[in-house]
Amino acid sequence: MNKREIVRLLQGSSSCQFATRTRSWRAPIRTLPLILIAVLCACARADRAPEPPKYIGSNLTSMDYEPSDTYVRPVYVNGKGGDSAGTGGSTMLGVLSLPTRWYPGLMARVKWRRCGRNLDYVPGEPKDKGCRWVEKDVPVQPYTYVAETWVHIFENDEVLVIPSALFPSDPDYPGASFPYKNFNEKRGVGEHE
Repeated sequence: MNKREIVRLLQGSSSCQFATRTRSWRAPIRTLPLILIAVLCACARADRAPEPPKYIGSNLTSMDYEPSDTYVRPVYVNGKGGDSAGTGGSTMLGVLSLPTRWYPGLMARVKWRRCGRNLDYVPGEPKDKGCRWVEKDVPVQPYTYVAETWVHIFENDEVLVIPSALFPSDPDYPGASFPYKNFNEKRGVGEHE
């Protein structure tokens, strides 16, 4: 028997014809469960929207409005931060987490150290000599959109915490404008010396 005869016999047999017919159906049957799983997963995802984040990050800028020759360094809000308070040019990036939505009664713990001007460190003396620490729980002002959280430190240790997408120079900003404090001029403490 040569090759041609063997091929002719196999093509004529019913088992060979059945085998060739079933091969064309095997590929779709094998992929059917995978297609079914993909469709079910897609439907399950479309059923539920992703949850919004519970907290958002915010930059922190502290501003000192006290008219004396003192300075504030460092400033912490909810234990985060550590930069100095000045006229609004010093910002700590992404250090503060706030709830996505403001709610009544939202508070922030603000802690800062106010020191006298031109205090030199003397070895053997405490580093906080001439300084005082202040810590307060302060209500957070209502917000919708947040790009920056502004901490306003006023005279008599009054504090405002304002998360906002606006700058203090904007007319619609809910707090005070940028402070003026010039350490080159003698103002406040030591004025008559």
